[in-house]
Amino acid sequence: MKSVILILIVLLQTSLYAQNAEEPLGLQTASGDYIEGFVDWSEQVLVVYGSAATPEHISNPVQKRLMGFRGAKVVAYRNLLEMVGQVQVNSETRVQNFMVENDSISVRIQGLIRGARVRTGSQSQSEDGAYRLALELPLRGEFSSAILPKAPSPDMSVSYALPNPALYAPTPGDSLSGDVLAEAPPDAPPAAYVPPKSYTGLVVDARGLDLQPSMSPRIVARDERIIYSAASSDSNYVAEYGLVGYGKDRKQAMRSDRIGGENANPFVVKAAGVSGLYKSDIVLENFDATLVVMADIDGDFLRECRVHILLGPQPVVIDSTFIDSLYIDVPHRNTLPEENTVELSEQAAPGDTAE
Repeated sequence: MKSVILILIVLLQTSLYAQNAEEPLGLQTASGDYIEGFVDWSEQVLVVYGSAATPEHISNPVQKRLMGFRGAKVVAYRNLLEMVGQVQVNSETRVQNFMVENDSISVRIQGLIRGARVRTGSQSQSEDGAYRLALELPLRGEFSSAILPKAPSPDMSVSYALPNPALYAPTPGDSLSGDVLAEAPPDAPPAAYVPPKSYTGLVVDARGLDLQPSMSPRIVARDERIIYSAASSDSNYVAEYGLVGYGKDRKQAMRSDRIGGENANPFVVKAAGVSGLYKSDIVLENFDATLVVMADIDGDFLRECRVHILLGPQPVVIDSTFIDSLYIDVPHRNTLPEENTVELSEQAAPGDTAE
């Protein structure tokens, strides 16, 4: 019985919480063909499929295979050109908007598509004789440089991201009573915040909010301050690493190379909501947003794009005593802590507690 329950838990972890954040894409062309593909936001690549059949008069199996995959590759390139426009750039626009409005961007992207490579392990042959493969196009590097801003905007500074001091200035009614300070507004920022150890990156937990990934999401405060965006980051880092990383595994995010690897010390914040037409921007409570800015003053992680966003459903949280009870005798169960929970999304080992 114990082994059956453990197997069910492992299966639930594997099926519900895949590590990579993949967004399926589909497009009906004007000719009636249906194009399949997806964006792997964790790896930041666009993957599009193509399939083709070979003429019936070709009997040589080697020649048949070569021509089949060559035809599938030609179709995949054509499909990639159609599908690339569906990639979400930010909360308002897709790549197709940039291609329509700017001829130079369109020409540049078409050139990049010709350099797309066959995805490893994607080649297959169906029972009806059709050959199929996938091409992958990196969304970082030259593609990112063609789409996203090249230089910081003048108003994207620390002073801009910090709250307006006037919002928290004392009013005539405020006064000191003895040695007790007047009560501050509920969402007032801290007067000073110095972390004991510099933070190496930012992890934003947006699980359960239906956040839609994009190439250029923004992190904003409820009072509309822009805390993080492509315009506030070094364009070289944006092109090389992408503005943010996406994933579904919290433990992996906390130790990802983007955040600092084994020596990572991420600042973790819970998203309060999403915004934008396509729900790709993250909203933080004002207090949390200010803490992020202050942590960045010391760690300088936002400029270098050391930001990882957790996606997916709200994690299933269970009492870890349920798991522990599978390994101990009943008389000893009362010795376990009362407040002890585990997130299945973290794939925790029996007895681990959520961070």
